[in-house]
Amino acid sequence: MKITRRTFLENAGATIAASTTLQQAESPVRLGVIGTGGRGSDLLRALTTIDEAVVAGVCDDYPPHLENGAKYAGPQARQFSDYRRMLDELKPQAVVIAVPLYLHYQVARDCLDAGCDIFLEKTMCFTIEEARQLVTRVDSSGRVFQVGLQRRANPIYRQARAMVKAGMIGQIVSFKAQWHRNNSWRRPVPVPRNSPDWPRLERRLNWRLYRQYSAGLMAELGSHQMDVANWFFDAHPNRVLATGGIEFFRDGREVWDNVSCLYEYKLKDPRGNPYTVRASYSSLCNNAYEGAAELILGTRGSLYLTSSKGLLFQEKGTDVVSWESGTNAADSNAAVVTAGKTLKLSNDPWAHRGTPFEIDIAEGNDTRDELVSFIDHVRRRDPKTICDARTGLLDCATILIANHSIESGSWVQFPA
Repeated sequence: MKITRRTFLENAGATIAASTTLQQAESPVRLGVIGTGGRGSDLLRALTTIDEAVVAGVCDDYPPHLENGAKYAGPQARQFSDYRRMLDELKPQAVVIAVPLYLHYQVARDCLDAGCDIFLEKTMCFTIEEARQLVTRVDSSGRVFQVGLQRRANPIYRQARAMVKAGMIGQIVSFKAQWHRNNSWRRPVPVPRNSPDWPRLERRLNWRLYRQYSAGLMAELGSHQMDVANWFFDAHPNRVLATGGIEFFRDGREVWDNVSCLYEYKLKDPRGNPYTVRASYSSLCNNAYEGAAELILGTRGSLYLTSSKGLLFQEKGTDVVSWESGTNAADSNAAVVTAGKTLKLSNDPWAHRGTPFEIDIAEGNDTRDELVSFIDHVRRRDPKTICDARTGLLDCATILIANHSIESGSWVQFPA
């Protein structure tokens, strides 16, 4: 391929910059934040660093979370325990929603009815049918809508996808992803276990562990990574076979503490012939080996991606790309992409993976970057966000059919 390292990076950088450049406007976007727990607070902190946004109100019906949210938002933000009251009294231009999954559809529907643009945390909805209905409502509302799948705003993933589309790793042959952690996923309850308030607070604070409120590991973690597959392939899976169980944390939880999935995607080769790509996914709560990462394997090379670093490995005997650079001893080493610096690794343990080369990337924060992009689209009245409602629907269906497969013990087709 006749492409220089400098030309590729300059073009990729220009694309990223153009997609997130904020347009000038007379006043910032007035925002309300609904849900100020762990993730909501992350979003709040990022919003306060964006000049083109002002947090006019925060809402949470759990007082400690509301107190934290108000602290992060600043003195200009009004506090509400009822989001409907906030919509009525504050009339925000846009809302950021970070409530438990089972409430996503109801809260987003009410915010659309109130005339708000919406940033909705992943997974878009608790059920596929709710997601379908929300797409219909968004389409008819004309509002700007974005789902919080932040890898789509991450410069590493955006550059990697451009490399895939440019054919730099050849024809895709496999996709592997995992999110492995070693913790119980359980949050502490601020009252003694013998307190009459403990059962209520425990389910409220640990809602992710109960099927009444949560879709488990696939919704909370797998949604990010299977969205990478959908995004890079420009497709959704055809079917999935999955398994999972509660094998380690027998503490009253109802969602699985480990899942393993095999998805099948129907793609086309460079000649237009159909073929199948298998995508495997696993999530563990009792072993953190390899953490959270995606691996895209192609006939000419492989991309290993995380939210803070990336590697491109060439297959032996292939020339993925010819960079304009001098030859020195460092060229035989693997180069890891990190925020602002390159970490060299010995090549010997990686020899079977082919010759790796460095990918330069700018420092960034994908949570902030996705909010910058959302605010940009709100200000320009552009509904084609980096992760719109239809994209959110495909992601929602992709992860929920894996749960259906675990429950049924059989292959599950992607819904019409």
